[in-house]
Amino acid sequence: MNTLLSRLACSLMLLTLLSTHTQAEEEFGFTFTPNVAYGKGKVTQNGVVVERNLLMDVYMPAPQSNPQKRPAVVLVHGGAFHRGGLRQAPFREDGAVHSAMQDYAKLLAPLGYVCFVIEYRLVPEGPVPGPTPDPTLLQPLQQEIPAAALARTNFARRAMGLSELTKNDGLILGQGVLSAAQDLDKAVAKIRASASDYGVDPERIALGGHSAGATTVLNAAYGIKSPVRAVFSLSPAVVGYKFAKTIDSPELPALLILMAQFDLDAMLQSVPYLMKVAQSADLKYDMAWVPGFGHFYPTGAVTLGDDATRMSVGERVINFLDEHL
Repeated sequence: MNTLLSRLACSLMLLTLLSTHTQAEEEFGFTFTPNVAYGKGKVTQNGVVVERNLLMDVYMPAPQSNPQKRPAVVLVHGGAFHRGGLRQAPFREDGAVHSAMQDYAKLLAPLGYVCFVIEYRLVPEGPVPGPTPDPTLLQPLQQEIPAAALARTNFARRAMGLSELTKNDGLILGQGVLSAAQDLDKAVAKIRASASDYGVDPERIALGGHSAGATTVLNAAYGIKSPVRAVFSLSPAVVGYKFAKTIDSPELPALLILMAQFDLDAMLQSVPYLMKVAQSADLKYDMAWVPGFGHFYPTGAVTLGDDATRMSVGERVINFLDEHL
């Protein structure tokens, strides 16, 4: 534990220094390559369906004399499937600021994880998902948007100056949810195919995300069954796949779930369901609370585990990844 604490303290110090010395990234434990294309996705522009590039930023641990194949983490931003992207300023709510996915990348890359922060198609783009999965495996989102999910969706739409959706606009939101999961699955496939280019062990890949990103990593790992080993899901909502049907084996990726004490209703309703499903499938999982926070919380916020452990968000994520990758 002392070694882990030392690594975390060092990484947090580096993250602080990077805010004023971004030009010295390699000196602080990683190199950065922006806007790498990992695939294409269909969107709607002026009523016409077109393809656009899907991009990711790559955070590589600083070179070593005898590098081994490294574990990788694919990081997915939140934003109610409506907003967010690469290197976007963090959202603020009720006086709190969340740690963006690039913050997690800067935390993890100096510790030896190759980090890929991805963008994905958003609802305002009119995304066109690929082949629809078996409808019996999906939540009936196309019929009606649950009240809790609708409230958060319209919170984001108001912030963007968009008209609000109604509970009957589930197809609009559902296309975004499915497209996001399919985009993440494409990113995993690209990383596995390019593993030698990045020095990555393709059998040691994890997914991580917050909010809509937390939902997306669940949909990709346990719905689509993307070939990954571990998943950390920070304040997820169950929107997309019916996990009671798709989480059906203890051999699926290990799962870490975090939820804040004053989180959104959609998350407060979803996490107990996820825990019940994981228990039923005998899936390896851990759950922790973030006391005193709402939906947004930083990597330095304290968490309380269901095993009585107390550590920061960042430390808990590192500990989980170290164990399972």
